[in-house]
Parts: sequence; structure tokens; C-alpha cells
Amino acid sequence: MKTTVLFLFCIGCGGVAPAAPDSGPTADAAVDAPAEAADDAPVDAGPTPLAAMATPRGLFGAVTCDDGHVRAFAGYTAIALTSSVEAWDESTNAWTKGTPGKIERYTHAVAKAANGDVYVIGGTSNGGTATDSVEVYTPSTDSWTTAPPLPTARLGLAAATAKDGRIFVLGGGDTPDAASGVVEIYSPDTKSWATGQSMPTPRLGLQAVTGSDGLIYAISGRDSQKNPLGTVEALDPVAGTWATMPELPTPRYWFGAALAQDGRIVVVGGIGDLGFLDSVESLAPGASSWVELAPLPEARGWLAAAVAPSGRVLAIGGAADEGLAQEPPPVGTMFAYDASANAWTN
Repeated sequence: MKTTVLFLFCIGCGGVAPAAPDSGPTADAAVDAPAEAADDAPVDAGPTPLAAMATPRGLFGAVTCDDGHVRAFAGYTAIALTSSVEAWDESTNAWTKGTPGKIERYTHAVAKAANGDVYVIGGTSNGGTATDSVEVYTPSTDSWTTAPPLPTARLGLAAATAKDGRIFVLGGGDTPDAASGVVEIYSPDTKSWATGQSMPTPRLGLQAVTGSDGLIYAISGRDSQKNPLGTVEALDPVAGTWATMPELPTPRYWFGAALAQDGRIVVVGGIGDLGFLDSVESLAPGASSWVELAPLPEARGWLAAAVAPSGRVLAIGGAADEGLAQEPPPVGTMFAYDASANAWTN
């Protein structure tokens, strides 16, 4: 596992040109060359790299929508916050821009509802104070509506949709230095919020994933002293009770997490004790411990994760520490994990 030292951290701001190719033989040489020379096969340039987002961003949300497109929502850019939406089509390897939301925000949560709508929840729109805003994006019409506000304004929170359609919003805090265990539950059917059983371990910068077992996993994050946590707790959305799950070996926050098609929960990158991480770990259904997977090609924090229609786990955007004594700028590139080869490509 590789870490890259991060010199500064807040929640927001959080080569030599290749030589010209050989121009080839002269016209005369081409005439005089034997016919067999024309059969020389071109050099294989390898697979086409994954397309990058038009707007590099960090501390954003990503989700795979019912139309198969992976969408990125809001976040911070190199110069400002954004409310923009971009959609990646795996079949064409291209990103397209959608209608932006009404509020520029980052450190928010996203969750896909049972009807395919995407809820963009909380976060901060001014760099320090949490917002209670909830906006709803409908992919089929590329349009937005507003949902009732979050009862407790929070940034650095996480959200996941239970199998019964309710959206569970976990943790976060009203400022970057305050980690809470608050759980609030939204019903799209009644358009109302209810209070759930608080998380045993308050935290901020965590991720939430609904497992194949129907439990909602609250993964890692950091405490109010900004210490990264390896704590994993699972909520039974029916009984409303929490259970302690296998601890993540590499404590982290501001990372990406997704449920792979084979049922494994996969966490990627983030920030640990020594800075940005390239670490990738997974938890199989019913397993008693996490397993280390191939690391990311580079250490990244503030990224998002999603699963492409092909089953590849995507590590999208975020920032890669360049060894500079300043906040590294966000990137728009992404990596894809091939489980059969235990390898990442870009």
C-alpha cells in the first residue's frame, strides 16, 4: 500500500515533448521496396484510454443511472464550486454535459432512488457551512426538482438507498471539524423525513453502501480530531439496529466506495494518516475480513467510485498529489478495475 504525503488539507480547495515520428522511406525507396514490405503490420497502440470529464472535480458524487450512464454531480473545480452534471457512456467512451443543478456544492452525498431519480443531498455551498438543500435529478428528462430539506444540515455525509426504497443519510457534520452520528431517513413515497437510530461511531468523510445482504454499511471516515477511521458499522434498515462489521485495514476518509456486481464492497483511494492513498480493499458478502486488491495507478483522494455496465469498478476524478506545497488541483481522469485480472487500466 502506497501513501503520498499531503502537505496541506482543507475540505475544499478540501515533460519533454516526444520526438516526431520517423517520416518513413523516401518516394524512391518506396518504389524500389519489395512488395512484402507493404505487409508490415502497424504497431498496436493498445486500448483507447478512458475519456476524462470535461470538468475536473473533487469531493463530488457519482452514480450509475438506470440508462447505464455514469453521472458525476457537482464538486469543487480548480477555481470554484460547481453544480454541473456530466454523464459517461461506456459504449462510446464519451462524457456529455447535462443540465446543472441549482446549487453549487461539494462534500455532499448522492443516492439513486428506486425510480431512478438521483438525490443530491447536503454538503456545503460556501466552503465552511453545511447546507440542508436536497435536489432531485431525473436522468430521463435531464431535469431537476427540489425535495424537502434535510432536517439536519450536514457536510461530509453519506447516503444509501435501502431495498424498500427509503434513502438513509448518515453522519457528516455542520462544520468540517464536527463529526456526528446523525441518521435521517427520507421516504420518496411520502416526501417526508424521519429520524433513525444514530451511528455508534460519529464521523465525517465516510461512505455508505447498501450491501447485497440488504444492510447499509457505514464505512471509515474521520472523527472530530481529523483522525482517519477504519470503523465499519452496518445498519439493518428494517430493525433499525447497528452491528459492528470487519474493520477496514487501511483507515481513510474522502475516498470512493461502490458495490461491485459480484456483491463485494470495494473502497478506493482517499486520505490516510500520511496523505493520499492508492490503496484498494474489498469485503465479500459474509466475509470476516477485507482483502487487499491491486492499488490504483496513482494515489488519489477526494474521488468518487461507481460501477460501469460492464462490471468494471471506476475510480473517477478527485486529486492526485503532485508533491507540491499547495492543494493539488482536481483531475477529470478515471481508472477502471478488471476483477478477472486484478488490475487497473486508464
